[in-house]
Amino acid sequence: MNADAIHHRRQHLLSLAGTIRHYEDALAKANGERFNLFDILHVGHYEVRTHSPMLAELLNPKGSHGQGAVFLQHFLTALEIFDFDAASARAVPEAPIGDLGRLDIEITDRYGHRILIENKIHAGLQSNQLGRYHEYDRNASLLFLTLEGGSPADWTTNPVYKTESFKKVYQNISYRTDVVRWLENCRKEATTAPGVREAITQYIHLILRLTQQNTSAQMNQEILKAVTSDSASYLAYASLRNEQWNVKMAIIAKANTLLETIGGELGLKTVQKFDCQGKQYDNYFFTTDELAAQNLLFGFECQSSDYRDFCFGFSWITPGNKRPIESHLIARFKLSFPFNEKKDTNDQWPAANDWNQHRNWNDDDTLAAIISGEFADELKAVVEKLAKIGADAIKASAVPAN
Repeated sequence: MNADAIHHRRQHLLSLAGTIRHYEDALAKANGERFNLFDILHVGHYEVRTHSPMLAELLNPKGSHGQGAVFLQHFLTALEIFDFDAASARAVPEAPIGDLGRLDIEITDRYGHRILIENKIHAGLQSNQLGRYHEYDRNASLLFLTLEGGSPADWTTNPVYKTESFKKVYQNISYRTDVVRWLENCRKEATTAPGVREAITQYIHLILRLTQQNTSAQMNQEILKAVTSDSASYLAYASLRNEQWNVKMAIIAKANTLLETIGGELGLKTVQKFDCQGKQYDNYFFTTDELAAQNLLFGFECQSSDYRDFCFGFSWITPGNKRPIESHLIARFKLSFPFNEKKDTNDQWPAANDWNQHRNWNDDDTLAAIISGEFADELKAVVEKLAKIGADAIKASAVPAN
């Protein structure tokens, strides 16, 4: 295929995608889609605080939505769960199940039939977690809910999953398809309850964003039509797709430049930059002379590959070589970041938090914000706070105790 033709098609596809994106942005502004309470309150990523309670409330026939069992019945029908009395059911988030801990969602009817839902947005399963839930009730429908509908990490190695009793009751389900379609049916049922309908709409928009789905099916069809119009267009699309990883890493390199600029403005020393390879535990660290003397760095680290599961905080330069400054550091860190879930301290991190608002730096919105510079203010705010915490902890540790 002629290289000039493929280049021409690439430019056409990029231009078409840009036009579609502009149209979708205008549409989102016009219909208020960008005004989303889950995003505004920075709670869209929480499994326990947000998703499990929201789903359990909608699935509960006695829930505050006032729609009775109709939402649950749509759920049962979609997943082909039969012999379950929706009208008498009760859905409970974080349901205690004895020594096994808590279930994300447990639904029980008056006959003792159960549906057990293990809900995972980003976190992984504990060892044999689904197997233990199956042992709790071998007849219960067991649903593993993730963003994309994947199987647990130990799917091929855990013998429990191969048993007939387990396979009979188990399903993988996804937010991307199963939950979105179910919510769309619920929204149709809530035509006379505008408050419920709007809450469901905002929740759908949140899930579409988390699963990186284009909300305009019509515009998606335009892209599909263009890509499949001829072989040159498809090869052009393939060449763009094959560059996706390199594009991401080039954007992370821009994050390096952004952080280096922030550090320079604040008089900090850059100790470690992202290596732009997408490896687990890649990090960007700053220090000062005073903090280095206390065996301390501070900055950002991705706990998973592909720049996912970010945390920020203070790290020991030499792990395990703790200093008396630690207690002062922890106290001030808690005061500055009171609304984040506390990350367990260990020999590496004396004070750190998961960065839940920007947990993954591989989603389209965050990558676009890095390119545009919109991410700079939030990065700088965290770096400034960390630098001040470190400076204040040094001062406090230098004052003799009374």
